Amino acid sequence: MCLDQVTRQAFTWELVAAAERIFGGRCSDDDFCYFGLWMVGLGKDAFGRAVLDPDALADTPEVLRLAGRTWRTWGDDWPGWESLDYVALEAHGLVTGDPDECGDAFYAAVGTRRGEHVVSQGLAGKRWNVRDEDEAARRLPRLSVLFPLSADA
Repeated sequence: MCLDQVTRQAFTWELVAAAERIFGGRCSDDDFCYFGLWMVGLGKDAFGRAVLDPDALADTPEVLRLAGRTWRTWGDDWPGWESLDYVALEAHGLVTGDPDECGDAFYAAVGTRRGEHVVSQGLAGKRWNVRDEDEAARRLPRLSVLFPLSADA
């Protein structure tokens, strides 16, 4: 299974809300994409549990290490894995001898084979406001306790 197919499972509004909670109420589109790749790195079991129940992220040691800390202090614990998104492009360049940094040929070939990129396919489920504390406590009870939002979030 290709990486896009795996990460596509994480493209839900529930996981966006979980990421927003962890990130202190803010999570850009890029942050969320890299967060999904980072979740893949948690392993098949943890990833699968998070897809089925985003609040299960509260059980992972990697997320527990972030609790009580601001994102400014996360350093190497940052919950994102941007470089994983470029592994196939870099491998393609090594195999073809084409170090095209923009990856035009690579992405054209992938697009022909795969079709539309997962990011442009939208998110599953219904969006909700993670800043609504009652709703967050109901949907993400453990993450809401671990990552309380400040008044300025």
